[in-house]
Amino acid sequence: MILALDTSLTKTGWAVLAVHERKATIVSYGLIKTTAKLSDGERLRQIVDGINDLLRKYEVAKVIPREAGIVRFNLPTKQIFKAHGATEYALANYEIEDVNIATVKAWARRITGSPGRRNDKAMIAEAVRIYLNDTNLPLNKEGDEADAIAVGIIYLKNEGAID
Repeated sequence: MILALDTSLTKTGWAVLAVHERKATIVSYGLIKTTAKLSDGERLRQIVDGINDLLRKYEVAKVIPREAGIVRFNLPTKQIFKAHGATEYALANYEIEDVNIATVKAWARRITGSPGRRNDKAMIAEAVRIYLNDTNLPLNKEGDEADAIAVGIIYLKNEGAID
């Protein structure tokens, strides 16, 4: 099993995936939500605590795929990299494998048959539902859960574990 992450200071998407007959399957997924009224340090502690809870609950591989933190704006960049630091602290005994969001979007375009640009969050959620053959899979509208699942799928594909 692997734990895949879409790291953010506000809502970190996570997915625990297993491989069955060369296809990724979801064991569980969700969000680690932080409290906006708290200091960044306290919010980072909430992320670390959430990751540690997941590691206690699930026996995952020593490699953790995570969406690489690339954003265009100064404040979100700072917040994402603070959250990345928290995940690195929480996962000090694991190898973190960053997965570029462009790779995730390219996979989603192939799965959905979407040409060019479109709402990336909706496209990635649609691709996850198609790949998992579950059109009713409930995912949060901001895309954090779908991104984490897609990151895990891409990682497993790159490792040759799934088709």
